[in-house]
Amino acid sequence: MNRRQSDHLMMIIISLTILIIILTYFIEINSVVHGQGVITTKDNAQLISLSKGGTIQDIYVAEGDTVKKGELLAKVVNLDLQKEYQRYRTQKGYLDKDVNEISFILDKENESGLITLDGTRSLSNKEVKANIELVHSQIRAKELKKTSLDSEISGLQEKLSSKEKELALLAEEINILSPLVKKGISPYTNFLNKKQAYIKVKSEINDIESSITLKKDDIELVVNDIEALNNELRLSLSKIISKNLQELEVVNSTLKVIEKQINEEDIYSPVDGVIYKINKSATTHGGVIQAADLLFEIKPKVRTMLADVKILPKYRDQIYVDEAVKLDVQSIIQPKIKSYNATIDNISPDSYEENTGGTIQRYYKVIIAFDVNE
Repeated sequence: MNRRQSDHLMMIIISLTILIIILTYFIEINSVVHGQGVITTKDNAQLISLSKGGTIQDIYVAEGDTVKKGELLAKVVNLDLQKEYQRYRTQKGYLDKDVNEISFILDKENESGLITLDGTRSLSNKEVKANIELVHSQIRAKELKKTSLDSEISGLQEKLSSKEKELALLAEEINILSPLVKKGISPYTNFLNKKQAYIKVKSEINDIESSITLKKDDIELVVNDIEALNNELRLSLSKIISKNLQELEVVNSTLKVIEKQINEEDIYSPVDGVIYKINKSATTHGGVIQAADLLFEIKPKVRTMLADVKILPKYRDQIYVDEAVKLDVQSIIQPKIKSYNATIDNISPDSYEENTGGTIQRYYKVIIAFDVNE
């Protein structure tokens, strides 16, 4: 090889060396970055408890089971709650019946607008029935008194009519005798007797009219007493209805709460998810669950979750936001590792210190998003 060829070969070697150096400058050597972390998606676990507690009759799931929304998880029995429900149901039936029966009596009145005894025979409320019968007997006594006064007035009016006729006859006789006495044809004593008889009958008429007026006043008082007794009875019955309606409102409200609590005895899953935790007392038939104690904890199934991963500072320049990564997840419930395709969602701007076993180490926090339904 001559000198010229040697120089040319050297030039080629030098050029290739420079090219390799330049290419090496622009090439980024990728390396595998490992980091550990935990799932940090906001905990939206469904906590199931019983407001009144109860005894486990049947349980159909175990920790780690996957459940669907609406799936029956367990049956619980609360005998005290059942008794309380029946007691309020009985009270409601009594109050409903009482209101309906008393309302019927109030609506059933005679031509005078008075409450009658119709419907009292089948009245369940014995106290109300006795009160109605007592008032009715008082009204009946007043009505008999009014009938008696009416009869007396009728007799007085007949007597008054007779006296008025007698008075008219005497007046006519006096008018006839008066000119005869003046002419001396008829004796004066006869005229005087007729005059005195007229005055007497007139006085008797006045007395009869006064008696009729007094008895009419008595009748008005009796009628007022009857109306007062009837109105007082009506008001008393109306107050009982009002009180019963108020009690019914409370009873119905309580029944709704109890019915809701009874419906809790059949426990259904509110979401699709995994049984994360079961109360130890609920794992056996007959186990007692206290009021408000946790019965089930269910982790709902979600599509996208987040993982909080810590990365050593030396790897910071090898990761970036939106970079595709592989995420291996191991659950406490399901120990088997499952891999997910994930994406870096965020990287903390600064590192932080963590004390592990007495050793202080700095890390960057990396948030990784992954689809759990993948």
